[in-house]
Amino acid sequence: MANLLKHFGGPVDILIHQIVHLSSTEQPCDVTFRDKKPAINVTLDPRIAFGLMYGAGPKKMRELLSSIRLSNGDTISLDQIWVVFPMPASGFTEGELEGVDFALGEEQWGPNGETVREMIRNVYHCESDEEEEKFLRRYLAS
Repeated sequence: MANLLKHFGGPVDILIHQIVHLSSTEQPCDVTFRDKKPAINVTLDPRIAFGLMYGAGPKKMRELLSSIRLSNGDTISLDQIWVVFPMPASGFTEGELEGVDFALGEEQWGPNGETVREMIRNVYHCESDEEEEKFLRRYLAS
C-alpha cells in the first residue's frame, strides 16, 4: 500500500486512476459501496476516459466523476465507491471458479490483520455464507 500511495497519492487518487483505466478499457469490474450492495460485473462509462483524452478540464472531470454510468443502468458518484475489483474481460470458466485455492482467503492482508475472506465479506456486504463464498471465489479467481 505504501508503494501505491507513494506513486499515486492518496486513496482517492488511486481510485480515480483505476476508474479512468477501467473506463478506457471497458473491462468488467465489481464496484462496492460503503452503504449498499455491490454492482457486479459492470463496465464503467467510457465518457470518463474520453474526457481526459479530449482535454476536459477539472470542472468537466468533476462532473463526469460525480455521475458515473454503469452498464447495469445505475449512475453513481465517485464518493459512493468503496473498492473496485477488476474482473477478467472474458469472464470466468466454471473450472477457474471451482479451482480457486481458498487457503489464500485465510491470509491476513487487511490493515488491521483482517483476512482476505473477512475483507470480502465486509466490502461485498455478504448476508450469508453462500454469498461470502461466491464473492471470495470471484475475487480469488480474478
